[in-house]
Amino acid sequence: MLRPPRDFSKAYTEEELDEVKAIFRTMPSYKDGHISTTDNTFLYASIGYERTSEQLNAYVQYWNKNFGGMIPLDELIKIFRTIHNILEVAIDRIEAYDKDGDGFISANEFAEFIKVIVIHEPKLRDVSYEEFVKEADKNLDGKVSVDECRAWIQKRFP
Repeated sequence: MLRPPRDFSKAYTEEELDEVKAIFRTMPSYKDGHISTTDNTFLYASIGYERTSEQLNAYVQYWNKNFGGMIPLDELIKIFRTIHNILEVAIDRIEAYDKDGDGFISANEFAEFIKVIVIHEPKLRDVSYEEFVKEADKNLDGKVSVDECRAWIQKRFP
């Protein structure tokens, strides 16, 4: 069942999140709390989450790179709890981009993070990794930790 577009300036209620969970479980590829990214567009249309094709493609890339082409229900719900506030989403999701788990955001990890965030906050489109390090590296060790990145996000977002 396709739903009308939702107002994303408001937080999801617990009842709405329960509806998202129920719809998620009806997707053709649903198994063990996951669906394939092949159901991505249909899932979002089914819950009234209207996005551009650029945004939908970025979401698929995010799920592919971070979760092997699967969308875990628990991760999706975490995102939807804060989707009304891109600042919260960015702060919450930055750890997922620390692929090697070393606690720092590399140039490649930053590029992947920015690719998804700019679809919601276009002002960040022109931020280079060098500029990011210059602004975010508060202890001047030449690297940006996940915590430094969170602080940078809080300063850069309105």
